Amino acid sequence: MSNEVKVLGLFGSPRRGGNTDLLLDEALKGAAAEGAAVEGIHLSDCRITPCRECLGCFKDGVCVITDEMQRIYPRLLEADIVILASPIFFYGVTGWAKAMVDRVQALWARKYVLHDPALGKEGIKRRGFFISVGGTKGQRMFEGAILTVKYFFDAFNADYTGELLFRQVDACGDIRKNSEALPQAFAAGRKLVSDLRNTKCV
Repeated sequence: MSNEVKVLGLFGSPRRGGNTDLLLDEALKGAAAEGAAVEGIHLSDCRITPCRECLGCFKDGVCVITDEMQRIYPRLLEADIVILASPIFFYGVTGWAKAMVDRVQALWARKYVLHDPALGKEGIKRRGFFISVGGTKGQRMFEGAILTVKYFFDAFNADYTGELLFRQVDACGDIRKNSEALPQAFAAGRKLVSDLRNTKCV
């Protein structure tokens, strides 16, 4: 990793300016305040075809589908920290986020089938963080999404380092009613960068 910390934010909601958008924006602002270079990608603006399970990536770790996922792969691998934000849709991440997650099968193949040293145990370790909101108060509402996100991060050597989750947040902008939510997201972004820097200095 270079001295500059690169943070990639993945906006998984189709609703621009919605609750997870607001939270991720603040997290990226927090990361930038710590001196990180930040970039955000709105997945609903990207044409990402679902994985076909053709196993073409088992040959060389490259997905055979040519679409906008091809510009996301290098960004995942260049990032030191990846933050995925998605509201809960039927106890999982949104379809836009899930399409991207499934296409990371190509990186999974590089790591577990082709044993690419860059993605193995001795490869670069990234950090992953999850931000989510859900409209109900169900105690198990985030479990499925968290499991999916953990395996998404694992495919490209990102350690799942935590999450920021809010229940009973549904209408657009509802998160603003929680006076602690946006400051918590900003603080999380700062902490992710500062913690990474402290680890690199040890």
